[in-house]
Amino acid sequence: MAIEDSAPRPPGVLTDPADPVHLVHTDLRKGSVGLAGVLMQSVAQISPTLGIFYTIAFNTGQAGKVAPLTYLAAFIVCLIIAVPMTRLARHLPSAGGFYTYVAQGIGPRWGFITGWLYAIMVTIVPAALAAFTGAVLHDELSAKYGFGAPWWAYALVILAICLACAYRGIVISVRFLVTMSLFEICVGLGLALTGVFNPGAGGVNADGFNPAHIGNSSGFFLAIVLSIFAFTGFESAAAVGEESRNPKRLVPMAIAGSLILIGAFYVFCAWGLQIGWGTDHLKALADSPTAPAFVLADRLWSGGSIIVLIALVNSGLGVCIACTTSSTRTIFGMARTGALPAPLARVSKRYRTPVTAVLLQTAVAVTIALAAGLPLGPYNLFNLLGTTGTFVYIPIFILMNVAAFKYFRDQHRDEFRILPLVVAPIISTAALITIGYKSIVPLPAAPVAFAPAIAAGYLLLGVIVLFGRNLRPGHRAWMAQAGELPDVD
Repeated sequence: MAIEDSAPRPPGVLTDPADPVHLVHTDLRKGSVGLAGVLMQSVAQISPTLGIFYTIAFNTGQAGKVAPLTYLAAFIVCLIIAVPMTRLARHLPSAGGFYTYVAQGIGPRWGFITGWLYAIMVTIVPAALAAFTGAVLHDELSAKYGFGAPWWAYALVILAICLACAYRGIVISVRFLVTMSLFEICVGLGLALTGVFNPGAGGVNADGFNPAHIGNSSGFFLAIVLSIFAFTGFESAAAVGEESRNPKRLVPMAIAGSLILIGAFYVFCAWGLQIGWGTDHLKALADSPTAPAFVLADRLWSGGSIIVLIALVNSGLGVCIACTTSSTRTIFGMARTGALPAPLARVSKRYRTPVTAVLLQTAVAVTIALAAGLPLGPYNLFNLLGTTGTFVYIPIFILMNVAAFKYFRDQHRDEFRILPLVVAPIISTAALITIGYKSIVPLPAAPVAFAPAIAAGYLLLGVIVLFGRNLRPGHRAWMAQAGELPDVD
């Protein structure tokens, strides 16, 4: 897989175009992760408790009693998005993920843009999540226990843990993710179950799933929009495909399995939290200045909000670790083919991790968390970069849909089917375009209003790198390698 010449080289190394004599080791630790690890990579990046505890108030404010139905609708949309993705994952098990999918299906230029957008987004997300988690820790510990360490100190500790896990290897990261994800899911389910057995005013009822209770269709739709992006992260199983034991089987299973698991979790928890709060007083839930989960835990668990706090910190740390894994593997997968500088494909001989990519990702996350988080504030940073992610995911998923259609039509005609490769992509693409439109019309208040411009900036920077580096005469050999697959079973 030489980048600038056809001279033979040892397996598992990449020639650095800047130094043809220097060989960069590019073998990850293959076969080290089983189904549980691959599944929890996706589950952790979705961040279950953060996803439900910090969306239930907004969704209830928009949709009222039928907030649980918005999560169910979002779950169905995400399942449709996942249909072509799982088929691509079965054929293209690569750390490059979307980069490999789109390069194979549409072409290397579009593959680069897709991989770039995904890599830069999941590189930056840990900055926002670490800042947000640090702020939650600061607010709760300061208010209830008088412990006043600044939010940025917590954020730096979180990013340091992510660095250590990413540097030491996928096995360490996966052990963290499995333990943390199971814990936070148990806390979320436990709180929801307690709410069902100790209902507030209104009692136990199924009004949350009755479409007849949809009062404001616009608000109901906006709640679905937020719920859909509470599911994002299910695709990240692809990032650890090369390190799994049977990627062609496990990665598609993890993508679908994480969606089913979190879909059931969100729907049940949304219903249980509303029941526990009291369906006759949902306006108070929507307007609660404190996250409803904290209020419920203090009431139902006799001051047990500390358990919810631990679960939320656990969730924030988990998503940061998962995003670090996704970003570094995507960067590694692109660099291995020459689409990014070869040193970014360098792998530690001891831990078999992409060390240069890990260090770069950490440096970027720390810089943004401090340089943007301090002037904007951690919550504004979280809202801004989270909304930016919405606009980045939309073109990525749409390009993936097109790639799936073209890949199976052109290269695996015998597996081409209308329902999963034409109907499902059309439905999900229409839903994604609608989501994008509804996210900016009307334009939200600043600083979230800057999110579309930031997403456009990610794209512009990628185009500059593509034309300024990768499409220069004599530097296009990477295009022949863009969709290349590693040697996996």
